[in-house]
Amino acid sequence: MVGLVPGSGHATRHASTTSRTQRVLDAVGKRRLTLGGSARSAASPADAPAASPAVLPASWKKAARSSADRSRLVRRLVYALTGEEAQGRPLWTDVTIPTDPDELRALLGFILTTRPPGALPADLAADLDALLEAEAAERGRVEAMTLPSLAVTHRVGGRLGRVLALWRGNLVRLRADAVLNSARSRMLGCFVPGHDCTDNAVHAAAGPALRQECDSYMRQAERFDPRRRSTGEPPGGAVLTGGYHLPAGYVIHTVGPVIEPGAAPSVQDRRVLDACYTSALDVAVAAGLGSIGLCAVSTGAFGYPVDMVGMVAVEAVVSWVARHPDSPLRIVLCAGTAAEAAAYERALAPPP
Repeated sequence: MVGLVPGSGHATRHASTTSRTQRVLDAVGKRRLTLGGSARSAASPADAPAASPAVLPASWKKAARSSADRSRLVRRLVYALTGEEAQGRPLWTDVTIPTDPDELRALLGFILTTRPPGALPADLAADLDALLEAEAAERGRVEAMTLPSLAVTHRVGGRLGRVLALWRGNLVRLRADAVLNSARSRMLGCFVPGHDCTDNAVHAAAGPALRQECDSYMRQAERFDPRRRSTGEPPGGAVLTGGYHLPAGYVIHTVGPVIEPGAAPSVQDRRVLDACYTSALDVAVAAGLGSIGLCAVSTGAFGYPVDMVGMVAVEAVVSWVARHPDSPLRIVLCAGTAAEAAAYERALAPPP
């Protein structure tokens, strides 16, 4: 179906939630509740929030690694967050707290996905920091700088073969200086629990501090240009924020084109998508970063065909590298799905 994702400003086709999340939805009941084509940075490395989270007490880190203690930590967070109020009214009512640890963690994800931007109390923030750090360690990380380049995997010659890599894996596991996020125009992440999109995955792994920083950026942008309150972040640009609990030091957010169901991307849509990748690479270089992981922008709910995105992404990177012959930036094309990997492979294949 087509609808506005709360807080997103984008019309999207809602993907079905996972069965686990659906069980949680059934359990908790209802909640009451760019610069076109150019680069913009919300924060430079000098003034951006620390890429790594605050130092946590060793006891918390140790406790969060124990599955039993982690479950107690999750339960404490769920009880505290379901008791939150906004403007003197409870955000949640009639919530049934599940006993199954997986469903309990899914409920916490539900709460954080739908929670408006805002700072957590210090004790809850420390609890959540410990949990997210433990989960990040459990996922593991892949070093962008040690992935084999296209010179090795695809026999691509020249500088392009040396600086570009193709990796099939989860973007939130990539240890790069920055990763690219396919953002919604409101810049606040996805508000649909269980929605399988890059925006949701990045915000969930980074933690709610990322949404808070994005909200601060948008408030500043709206004060500068009040039209932003209705238009949101312009498509084709790039905004740099901290990475928080991601292995990546920073997140570069870009708003791509939205293709309506049944429609084909226009020439302008292609230009905007190209600008998304170019702007992200420009911001990475301007910030002095050495590596970046690129996601497939505007696929899935945003409606841009995966095959076309793969071609545009590769062509944009090839053109950018040619225009920056002295840049050592390591670029990783991250394929989160088999379809994305196949699209990149076709785009990289030599002509017949």
